[in-house]
Amino acid sequence: MSTETTTPDVVVEALGVAVGIPVTGEAIDRLRRQWSRALTERPPTTSVDVTRDESDDDAAFDYAITTRVTLAALDATAGQRINLHAGAVADEEGRAIALVGPSGSGKTTAIGMLAGRLGYLSDETVSLDDSLVVHPHPKPLSVVIDPVVSPAKDSVSPDDLGLLRPPASSYLHRLVVLHRGADDSGMVPLTAARAIVEIVEQSSSLVHVDQPIRRLADVIDACGGAWGLHYREFADRVDEVVDLLDSEAQEPPARLNHPFDGRDAAAVEGRWTRTPWKDAVEYDDELVVMVGDRVQVLGGLGVALWLDLGEPRTEDELVAEVTAAWGAHPQAAELVADALGVLADQGLVRPPA
Repeated sequence: MSTETTTPDVVVEALGVAVGIPVTGEAIDRLRRQWSRALTERPPTTSVDVTRDESDDDAAFDYAITTRVTLAALDATAGQRINLHAGAVADEEGRAIALVGPSGSGKTTAIGMLAGRLGYLSDETVSLDDSLVVHPHPKPLSVVIDPVVSPAKDSVSPDDLGLLRPPASSYLHRLVVLHRGADDSGMVPLTAARAIVEIVEQSSSLVHVDQPIRRLADVIDACGGAWGLHYREFADRVDEVVDLLDSEAQEPPARLNHPFDGRDAAAVEGRWTRTPWKDAVEYDDELVVMVGDRVQVLGGLGVALWLDLGEPRTEDELVAEVTAAWGAHPQAAELVADALGVLADQGLVRPPA
C-alpha cells in the first residue's frame, strides 16, 4: 500500500501557519475564492478535518471549515504568542489597530467598515509575537449578503467585499476593547489592570505563555495603553477609531512583576500561604493575579495581604504587618480576617493546615 501523501488543493496561511483543507470537487474552487487573500504554495504543517454533516448546506460547511482552520492555527501557536479574539486593520505604515471583543460585540461589522480605509488583517483573531508583529489571518468574513433574500450568513472573501490590503508587515500600534450596548460614550482610556482582565477573557491559551500577565502588560505598555470603546452603532465611531492611530499614547504605569516562585503547594500548619499562582503584576494600588486560567484584580487590603504572604504567615503576624504599614485600627484583626476569607474564597490564598 502506498504511503504517499498529496498536498491538498486548498492550503491557506492562517496566523503564519500553513493549514491544509483537503476538500474535493466543487468545494475546491468555492473555498479558494473565499480564502483568496490567504492562499499559499507552502506545504501544510497541519490539516483540518473536512467531514461534513449531512444536514449542512454549503454555507454551514464553509463556516465550519473557517472555524477549524482558526483553531488549527491557534493550536499550532499556543504558548508561543499572545492570541486574542480580536479583529485588526493596518495603515500603509504598518501601524495596526486591534479591536478586542467577544462574539456578538460587532468585530466583523467594525472591521468591515474600517477596512474601507485601512488594510484588512483579520476580523476574528490577532496573533502577536514578542516584537508585536501582527500575524495576518485574512479569513473569509461571515456576512449577510442580502437580508431581503435570506438572513443567513455566507463566507465571503475580503477581495469580494472590496476590503483594502495591508502592507507586507504590520505591528500592533493601538489596542481597543469593544463595549457594544446602551452606553454611547465613545473612546475612554482603560487602566492597565482593567485592560488586562478584559483582554485575558478574550484570549486563547494565554495560560501556556511564560509569565502571561507580564507579557500582556508589556503589550499594553508598548502600544500606548488600551482604550475602551463604548458604542451603539460602530458607523458613528469609525473616524474616532482611525484617529486613534495618531493620538497621544498613554504614559506606561509603574509596575512590579511577581512571577510564580515555584513554592510547594502544600498548606502550612498554623500559617496562611498563597495559592500557587501563574503570574502577577503589581501596579500602584492594584494587583493582577492569575491562578490557573482565572484572573483577579485586588485592591487595598487584599494587595497588602497577598504581598505579605511572600512567606507563610500566621494571622497575628499579618495583623501586625498591616498595622505597621497602615497604622493602628480598633478592628484590625476583624478586617484582616474578613479580607483573608475573601481571598480564600477567590482561590488566591490558603488557610492554615
